[in-house]
Amino acid sequence: MKNDDIQAKLSQFSFPAIIKGQIAIGSRKKAGLIKIAQNIDEAKIICDEIFGKVISNYPVEAILVEDLVDIKHEYYCSIALDSSSKKFFLIASAEGGIDIEEVAHSNPEAIIKQELSLIEGLSEETAKSVAEKLGLTNNFQNQAIKIFLTLWKIITEREAQLVEINPLVKTPLELIAVDGKMILDDNAEFRQPLTKKYMEKKTTELEKIARKFGFSFVELQGNIGILANGAGLTIALLDILAQNNLKPANFLDVGGGASKERVYEALNLILKLAPKSVLINIFGGITRCDIVAEAIVQTLEDIKNTPPIIIRLVGTKESEGREVLKKAGLSSYKSMEEAIIKLKEIML
Repeated sequence: MKNDDIQAKLSQFSFPAIIKGQIAIGSRKKAGLIKIAQNIDEAKIICDEIFGKVISNYPVEAILVEDLVDIKHEYYCSIALDSSSKKFFLIASAEGGIDIEEVAHSNPEAIIKQELSLIEGLSEETAKSVAEKLGLTNNFQNQAIKIFLTLWKIITEREAQLVEINPLVKTPLELIAVDGKMILDDNAEFRQPLTKKYMEKKTTELEKIARKFGFSFVELQGNIGILANGAGLTIALLDILAQNNLKPANFLDVGGGASKERVYEALNLILKLAPKSVLINIFGGITRCDIVAEAIVQTLEDIKNTPPIIIRLVGTKESEGREVLKKAGLSSYKSMEEAIIKLKEIML
């Protein structure tokens, strides 16, 4: 259900019902995106409230309305890729629900973890064994087997990294997947139209711009724009900010050998976040410092009323880059410590 003519759409449902904000994050209930409405008037109020929420920079643009079910027990089940061992596992627990992560931490014995072979896949015998360990019998056991096999089918056909049902609930008559999620492999996007479709849905407008230019970019919750070259250098920079009680507005790795155009577009992208300041950290290897400097100066000429920009610039063509910045009236720093001191003067 989209945010238009809510009243008319709600009239199609019977109540009480459960209202779920559709957004690409976990822990939606804790974020206030899953609520029970006893009648249509209450549902209208809840929908208006949920549609007004923005969680982790993702606005709620759709809502799912479902019938309530008579829940007798909640289970957890998933098939997930363990990247460290490079193997898939069927994971299940008789203690499903919103705190499954806490269960895994405090009571790991409650988690069933069955390794799966990519060649042999998930057999019916293995699925049955896991269902038995969950304490399921008779028709419930048969339903669980079918559900587990379906999860494996999705994993293989969609090249997913995770397919999860939480909770899988037991009612007086059947097992029902009340909620679930998938993590699709974006590296398989070129041969998986479904992956491309869902990646577009969960991507913010700024992330779409970043993908267009090939930047590694993630929106965060702080107010300091970040531009660096190299994933490791960018992550290290975020760590330094955290140590100094400074909060980044984004992660942006412009990449090695960045051209003037790429740096220009990256800085423009960061400024769309409306940060209070921008920290640029360039260690020039393949990337030339003079080209970075020219892009910064060009950006400031094209965009007025920009926030303070702190620049750390070292490496290839460093002297030439500093001269370009100096002529434009901009300071630059050789060490990250110097840049952070200046940043703290501005922000704290």
